[in-house]
Amino acid sequence: MQTQTSQANGRQRFIETLAESDLFQRYQHAYHTLTGLSLTLRAQRDMEFVEKVETHKTISGVVETLVPVRVGKNPVALLQTGGVRLEPANAQTFAPLAASLLEDNHSADDVRSAQVHFHQVPVMEPERYDAAVAILCSFALQLGESAHRLLFAHAVHEPEAVRNAKIYIHAHLAEPMTLEAVAGAVNVSPFHFCKIFKRATGLTFTDFVNRARVEKAKRMLMKPAARITEVAYDVGFQSLSHFNRSFRRIASESPTEYRGRMREGNAPVLA
Repeated sequence: MQTQTSQANGRQRFIETLAESDLFQRYQHAYHTLTGLSLTLRAQRDMEFVEKVETHKTISGVVETLVPVRVGKNPVALLQTGGVRLEPANAQTFAPLAASLLEDNHSADDVRSAQVHFHQVPVMEPERYDAAVAILCSFALQLGESAHRLLFAHAVHEPEAVRNAKIYIHAHLAEPMTLEAVAGAVNVSPFHFCKIFKRATGLTFTDFVNRARVEKAKRMLMKPAARITEVAYDVGFQSLSHFNRSFRRIASESPTEYRGRMREGNAPVLA
């Protein structure tokens, strides 16, 4: 546990140092001046594993984009844009959110409060937003070079077998997976793999896989047309009941509750 805490603290210090660098500070200011949007740099979480540019849209229509910052082939951090709307905020675009709130038994006052917040989200033309994301991708390459130099200075790393195992796990989430198979894929014995994986991540192999599947499911549940049953099987759970139990244990809410909460997007939490 002490080793895990030390590694986590080291990673956090690394990200903080990168975020405090003159390069990032200047770009963050320029990006906000150009687009009016916030830009944050945060750690690439174990359960997230964003390998390519991902743009997420909530049911309420708020969009945000994640751009990985790489050292070599490995994502080590994420550039995250502030929320933005790509279509005008009007009665027609607010109607689905209003209907959802009323279905969840919120009051008319709650709906009016959400509507005020709804109209406060910045609006940007899709073409302009695409251009802003393209600029972020270029900056991510430049920031990755800076991160590469910082990594040597801070000696922040994890065993290669663990790093490769994470890549393998995320690439095969939809398939049945055993500890023995993953250990074999990274060329270490199951006993040694179990030991170094728990030491590096603080999680057992099974818990890590389940958490990775739940995190992927969260992103899939952001799509209004995605059925919960299909999501469960697409991320590798063999039954809906196992998916529901794992999701609630990890996220402290059911998939249905999570999706309902996400409908409100950036709206304030309503009691």
